[in-house]
Amino acid sequence: MVMKSAGFVVGAGLAALAVWLFYALTTVRDDDLLAAVLGDHCLPYVQSGPAPFADMGRAPGVYDAIEPREGVSDGAARLIHDGRFVAQWGIYDGLRFCEVKSTSASVSPTVFEVEPSGFIPRYTELIAPFAPLVPDVETLRDGPRSIGWYGADRAPTEGLRVLMVASPGRVASVLAVAPAHD
Repeated sequence: MVMKSAGFVVGAGLAALAVWLFYALTTVRDDDLLAAVLGDHCLPYVQSGPAPFADMGRAPGVYDAIEPREGVSDGAARLIHDGRFVAQWGIYDGLRFCEVKSTSASVSPTVFEVEPSGFIPRYTELIAPFAPLVPDVETLRDGPRSIGWYGADRAPTEGLRVLMVASPGRVASVLAVAPAHD
């Protein structure tokens, strides 16, 4: 009887360890999701035009209460990451844009919850292979605010730029914009 109990305890312990390892190795953090949204989808789209978010998420339906931007050509919208965010891209007013913002329809957190320490340098480094953009602030302060990355030698309305609405530890939206003719 003692051997059966010991075997059960060891087996249960190994199973718990396996479940914990699986969870630890397969959990995707919001920092990773935001980096993928920006680096794998939005920035490549605004620079060269391949449609972002292919085979990801779903098109918004009537009951999703999503109001895509009107007047957009060559674009689409998708609900991504379990409906937590809506992504929209296309050409609007001579600009190629890609925007991802939180929705209110999800029961999950509706912001990207990110590591606040080193946020600005981390995303500046992520943006760097696409263009030498510089942030307009060095650190995130309390409260939500807009943060922009712009070309150092350009006006904030020229060339590739990235904008986020963020507060320490949270990002509600991200927008990448570039002239449609570039």
